[in-house]
Amino acid sequence: MFTRRALAGGLGSILAGPSLSALPTHAEAASQTPPIVTTDELAGKAGQEPMIILDASLDSDARLTVATTINGVAGFRFVVDTGADRTVLTPGLVERLGLLRGPDVVVHGATGAVTCPTALVRTLRAGETGLTDSILPVLPYDRIGADGLLGVDALEGRNVVIDFRKNQLEVRRSAPSFEPYTSSREVSVSANSRYGRLTLADSRIAGAKSLAFIDSGGGVSIGNMALARSIAAKRRRSSDQVQRIRLLTASGEIQLGEFRIIPTIKMGDLRLTNAPMAFADLHVFNHWGLNERPVALFGVDLLRLFARVELDFGAGKVLFRLGQGGFPTVLQA
Repeated sequence: MFTRRALAGGLGSILAGPSLSALPTHAEAASQTPPIVTTDELAGKAGQEPMIILDASLDSDARLTVATTINGVAGFRFVVDTGADRTVLTPGLVERLGLLRGPDVVVHGATGAVTCPTALVRTLRAGETGLTDSILPVLPYDRIGADGLLGVDALEGRNVVIDFRKNQLEVRRSAPSFEPYTSSREVSVSANSRYGRLTLADSRIAGAKSLAFIDSGGGVSIGNMALARSIAAKRRRSSDQVQRIRLLTASGEIQLGEFRIIPTIKMGDLRLTNAPMAFADLHVFNHWGLNERPVALFGVDLLRLFARVELDFGAGKVLFRLGQGGFPTVLQA
């Protein structure tokens, strides 16, 4: 199986690459990031097989969590998932606290919708955010990998700080009127919340204009097939190697799709090169009404190229700090 860790391992040699200070002095602001090592070898290895399986879930090393208190009881750890509409609990937490059951609800995931129970929560606190008197869905631990998920319903007006170098995650109050000093090692990208989550402005993937969302709960970056078609049209006169894949989600479901090495991804003044990306028409794209428009979810595989990422829901921006991120270097089959 081609796991998210294997994907990271294929790019792991970036850690041995030149430091930012060693980059050529003619590098433009749009290419401040350390260059991602070309993955031709990885693509060639994948091409030996008629189809590969790409695990899109988070592995334990990538699953950064935040301390969470439920109904005054501390000791729980939640994954902050900026791609999830709702905060979610797991059965073990519900049982431990003896939470009252609420009405069943339909939860829309990557590959489909499922009816699940809910639980009544008086208070939920995580860092400097929280929810009160909430009815929250309950999903199996295997789908979450933690005590729960903190979704965008709890992140309004908040700043999510993901520090891969320190392996820490914080949720703070946003200060939208305050403009922090940004050094040459930081790039700020404008965003808005038109679709209920941070939407990066001015994103182009392999030259194709696209909506782009930060998905801190996803292990692999995924674009829809409308984006794949747009990229193919842009690259008609150049090489566009495509690998057929089976995309394995956190729920164990399989989705047919494609895999490409994207030559450039631009987000405002930030540019990445030779970035891996899967493509599939996920159920969640259809649920958002975006199947016909090029759109991508940027997962932890791309976020970990940076030392630190700040998702400011209050100020409407994403701040990327350049430098050695937290890519695991172990190749796992």
